Amino acid sequence: MAGNTNLAYRRLCKKFGAELTCTEMVSSRALEFGDAKSLTYLERGKEEEPVVAQIFGASPETLAIAVQEVEKRGFHAIDLNMGCPVPKITGSGGGSSLLRDPDLAARCIESMVAHSGLPITAKIRAGWDSANKNAPAFAHQLQEAGAAVITIHGRTRAQKYMGEADLDIIAETAARCSIPVIGNGDITDVPSAMRMFATGVNGIAIGRGALGKPWIFRQIRAALQGEDIPKAPTANERASILLELGEGIAQLYGEKRGMLVMRRLASDFFKGLPGSAKARAECIKLKSLEDLHRLAEWLNSNP
Repeated sequence: MAGNTNLAYRRLCKKFGAELTCTEMVSSRALEFGDAKSLTYLERGKEEEPVVAQIFGASPETLAIAVQEVEKRGFHAIDLNMGCPVPKITGSGGGSSLLRDPDLAARCIESMVAHSGLPITAKIRAGWDSANKNAPAFAHQLQEAGAAVITIHGRTRAQKYMGEADLDIIAETAARCSIPVIGNGDITDVPSAMRMFATGVNGIAIGRGALGKPWIFRQIRAALQGEDIPKAPTANERASILLELGEGIAQLYGEKRGMLVMRRLASDFFKGLPGSAKARAECIKLKSLEDLHRLAEWLNSNP
């Protein structure tokens, strides 16, 4: 979710009922050295209550310093990413690479717990590959090291984002731990959310499933409360949401860089609408807020 869970998008998710938001992952080493760009990823909104800062790294010593930097900024918990499959992250020993070294992963959690008064949580995957699905034992070891919550994505590192999330391994992990376990992977609507809850997890985490439809949180909340599930916003309503997001991102990054970010995010708002292919093709040309307003006008003309 790097590049997607910026403050502007998190604000939208919160507006539509997300109970907890999480920053983009930030390098613990960059925090150790006070890298200015990395610190911008830790911007949080006043309306984000609660909000988690997610960091990555594989050095207990560096993580000890990083959590103290995070704690200064008013977050409510700190999550260690042990699930990212990107080679740039795993190549340095971070992300899902830690799944292959449970003892080091446990030492990382122990160090973070020892140097921060905030709850320390962990995001993991089912395992490194299909032959090494060690999530239940791995999660239990992190629990014993002091982790307060475990979030498990049901794919292996080898799968990356292909195939399907393994709900059975998520259920096994939830059963093995006495701390809360949060399920993640393939949650795109109310039925898939209910299937995840059926594994016995204490909560669900939605990443890619919320891109282009932050209202998914409102729909799932209604289902859990036994209420009528709100319909997806109309094209006109999506136009307003799109503009709200784009203007928020422009405030964060400036108009030029902000529209580069919106090229990726805007196209998801057109999925399922008549003529969406043409509109999504226009998204990759975004250069200014004026361009974004023209896209919103297209939505308004297709109610």
